[in-house]
Amino acid sequence: MHHLDYYTIGQKIKKRRLDRGLSQEKAAELCDISASFYGNIERGTKIMSLDTFVDICQALQISPDYILLDELPDTDPIIMNIISEVKKSGSLQYERYLRIIKALAEISDKL
Repeated sequence: MHHLDYYTIGQKIKKRRLDRGLSQEKAAELCDISASFYGNIERGTKIMSLDTFVDICQALQISPDYILLDELPDTDPIIMNIISEVKKSGSLQYERYLRIIKALAEISDKL
């Protein structure tokens, strides 16, 4: 049976929050939890519910696989190369590309 390391999970969540330029307060607001509880999650001192875990993953746009298993889901290498190149442009440009990709995905779902 796999033992969850809540400290490591919290550190991965914290890194992603910082990468996205969010304060703990803003991240907590996006997840509809208190800033105090959110801080405890990042420190690994409180255990979150599955619902809260899903909310955090969605709010921070991070894979649950990465948070729990240190693995990213299988992806297309071409997509990964594109993402890698875009990340070199800086976080603002990266966020713009993500919004464009999401918009294209929403349009294709409607077709």
